[in-house]
Amino acid sequence: MMMKTLVAALIAAGTLSAHAATVSLSGTAAASVGQTFSLDVLLQQPFDGERAGDELLAFGMDLSFDGSLLKLLGVSLAPVWNDDSAFTGVLLSGSAFPGVTDEGQGALTLATLSFQVLGAGSTSIALASDAAGNFNHGLVYLMAPTLDVQASHALALSVPEPGSYAMMLAGLGLLSLAARRRG
Repeated sequence: MMMKTLVAALIAAGTLSAHAATVSLSGTAAASVGQTFSLDVLLQQPFDGERAGDELLAFGMDLSFDGSLLKLLGVSLAPVWNDDSAFTGVLLSGSAFPGVTDEGQGALTLATLSFQVLGAGSTSIALASDAAGNFNHGLVYLMAPTLDVQASHALALSVPEPGSYAMMLAGLGLLSLAARRRG
C-alpha cells in the first residue's frame, strides 16, 4: 500500500507544473466620465519554471466588467497573435503558429483593451479562464499543461470637475455683470 502511495505521489509531482506565469492588467487606476482609456493584458514570466524550448501557442479568457459604468470599445491583440475570438466564441482569444518561444523574456503583451467611462463609481475589470471546463480557455503551451488565468484591475471612476481657472473666470464674469447692472 505504501508503494502505491509513493508511485501516485511521484506521478502527480511529474505532472504538476512549477509555472509562475501570471496575467496582469496594466494601465490607469482612475478615469472620469466620458474619458476613454486602455489596459494592456500582460503575461508576466511566460516561461518561468518551464523546460527550455517550450512554446506558448494560444490563450483564451473571459472578460468581465460593470456594463453600467464601462463600455468596451475594442480588443486589439498584439501583432504576434491571430484573433481567434470568432472561431472560439471567447472574446479574448488568440493563437500563434509557430508559437512564441522561450527567449528569456520577462513579459509578453497579449492584447490591449479599450474602454469608455459611462458612469462614476468604483469597479474592476477581471479576466478569468476555466481550462478544465472550456478547451478554448487558459494559456496553451506546446509541452506544458494548460494554465488557468485570473487577473483583475481596480478602477475609480469620477465625474469630471471643471478646471479651477474656468470656475474663477465664470465667477469674475458674474461679478462684473452684477456690477454693470447696479451702475
